[in-house]
Amino acid sequence: MNQSITKFLEFQGKTLLFLSVDGIYYIAIKPICEVLNVEYTRQFKNLKEDPILEPALAIQPMQVPNDQVRNMVCLPEHFIYGWLFSIRSESKELLEFKKECYLILYKHFHGSITARRDLLKEKAIAQNERTKIEYELKSNEKFIKWSDLKAKEMRLGKELKDLDINEISEQLSLFDFKDTIE
Repeated sequence: MNQSITKFLEFQGKTLLFLSVDGIYYIAIKPICEVLNVEYTRQFKNLKEDPILEPALAIQPMQVPNDQVRNMVCLPEHFIYGWLFSIRSESKELLEFKKECYLILYKHFHGSITARRDLLKEKAIAQNERTKIEYELKSNEKFIKWSDLKAKEMRLGKELKDLDINEISEQLSLFDFKDTIE
């Protein structure tokens, strides 16, 4: 089992810790509760009663800031964010955190929606401009000559490739010896 202990992040002057175990990040619950000013024992009880989160709970050894290792109740990172939204409390810190999360979610999804719309619009404009230029170029003698030469170049390239394949096949057939001795 591959483990590494790392500082997760600083939030309101407190350190939130995580432990990486075989590529899964386990995040300690108690420091999060302290930072968000919610009662840890109540949250632990709620986690134990949750049919999805309870099986994911794990006790992991964590390096705390004063160089001690303590066993801490943790959740894998992929459950943390949903759990945070499930917490019910009037804690000013929690409400402030949730507002930030709502804004981040809005920006992410709204950005995805508007970014796609903007890219589609930009693509349509570019295609329209290209089509107009292509139509204009088709009446230009130099463009017609350029197109003909490009087509000829591609045809000649294909013929050369075919010749090379035939030449290689002929060379290889020189080395095909069949036993003619009886």
